[in-house]
Amino acid sequence: MLIEKLRKLPLRKRVLILTHDNPDPDAIASAWGLSYLLKKKLGLASTIAYSGLIGRTENRALVRVLKIPLVKYDPHILEKDPSIVMVDCQPYTGNNPLPFDIIPDGIIDHHPLRKTTKYKRWTLIDERIGATSTIITASFKRQKLFVPKKLATALFHAIRSETKDFGWEGSDLDYNNYLFLLPRVDFGALHKIVHPRLPKEYYQMIKAAINKSRVFHSVVVCPLGKVPYPELPAEIADFLIFRENIDLSLVMGLYQNDMYLSIRSLRRKVNSAKLMRELIRGYGTGGGHEIMAGGKIPAVTSNKLSYIENIVIQRLLEIFSLSEVKEMRFIH
Repeated sequence: MLIEKLRKLPLRKRVLILTHDNPDPDAIASAWGLSYLLKKKLGLASTIAYSGLIGRTENRALVRVLKIPLVKYDPHILEKDPSIVMVDCQPYTGNNPLPFDIIPDGIIDHHPLRKTTKYKRWTLIDERIGATSTIITASFKRQKLFVPKKLATALFHAIRSETKDFGWEGSDLDYNNYLFLLPRVDFGALHKIVHPRLPKEYYQMIKAAINKSRVFHSVVVCPLGKVPYPELPAEIADFLIFRENIDLSLVMGLYQNDMYLSIRSLRRKVNSAKLMRELIRGYGTGGGHEIMAGGKIPAVTSNKLSYIENIVIQRLLEIFSLSEVKEMRFIH
């Protein structure tokens, strides 16, 4: 199905593959897999571009250990009039570098199709699955195409990472493609990615997050303030959600002049994506899945930071009827 859609791209044109800002393993691996498919099946060259930072230690290790060919997005690349395929994201959402006056040729994603999404030729969106890398892997499987060891390792890591080892999300299709990749995985490389050496600053950030976290019954809120990279709120949200008696975490952090927010939820009746959009309504954009979501509020100056944090926290407490609940320290 994917190959048939890719054949609709103009021949003899280079393809620009765009991920979301600050790409995670699923965006990185699925973009790399798409690049390989374009070359092997259609003879099309491609460039994988992203905006923002790859700050999380595991994600930097993924790119470094497997030597994944990513480049920082530069607007001048559009002057060459490439075909554009967006991977693990959709246009005009505020989380990718595609200008609002440019329409992509195609979109490959596992997030729900947005009403504002536009495209020239096709979409391949399957929100039933847990990872965009599953869509890419399924195409290799369907085409009976050999998966190089490094690429197989990246796709395998992406599926297990995005589904949290199938404990949070994932479908039979994710699991079957995970097993398909298993014999090709370089486990030595995977170990270096999943268990990288961590700088002492990482532990300082964990300490600061614990000290700043406030608990309201089973909800933990952590306003980090300024952060060294935009993925940190998601990293801390992952960390905080696993404390006993906690079933929802909200973490906020300011990187440069943008506030990044992350939700993790163990509440099956809570749709995290909808919750995020409600929390930052009128201020920013957000999206995600039932159990995890991300958001971004642009143009937040240091003197407005506390004001925005308080608005978001108060909205959260009102939604869950926790406004009158006494806050507690994360460790007390």
